[in-house]
Amino acid sequence: MKACVYPGSFDPITKGHLDIIERACNIFPKVYVGVLKNPSKTYLFSLDTRMEMIRRATAHIRGVEVVCFDGLLVDLLKKLDCRIIIRGLRTGADLELEQQLSVINGQLLPGVETLALLSKPETYFISSTAVRELVEFHADISAYVPREVSDMINGGITE
Repeated sequence: MKACVYPGSFDPITKGHLDIIERACNIFPKVYVGVLKNPSKTYLFSLDTRMEMIRRATAHIRGVEVVCFDGLLVDLLKKLDCRIIIRGLRTGADLELEQQLSVINGQLLPGVETLALLSKPETYFISSTAVRELVEFHADISAYVPREVSDMINGGITE
């Protein structure tokens, strides 16, 4: 196994996301973190800011490359010549959704596999949605995001 793609919006990256990335790097020598740019979705942070947050949070991990994509995930997989998708699972609802997406991705690009990593107990309750709400109310987010991300947000980056 050469590489995998861990896709998401990462608006912003959380400690849960970082844990999945670190664990994926223990399995694969190369982990592409695919940051989704969906024009129909409203993000708290710009694409460039989200990518920079991930770069800073993963700077200590060898083998991580941050890429963006705006189409189908399978198109990114083709571009990167990669056939493994990494997904983090927090709840049963996550499992149900990922099962459906796995079938669709496999039909769109035969040979694609989804590898699910279970969230650790200390991070399973963390979501980007909750963090965004905390940011909007100027609450302390340091327990939920990597230090580098907290520093960026506290430094005034809110685009």
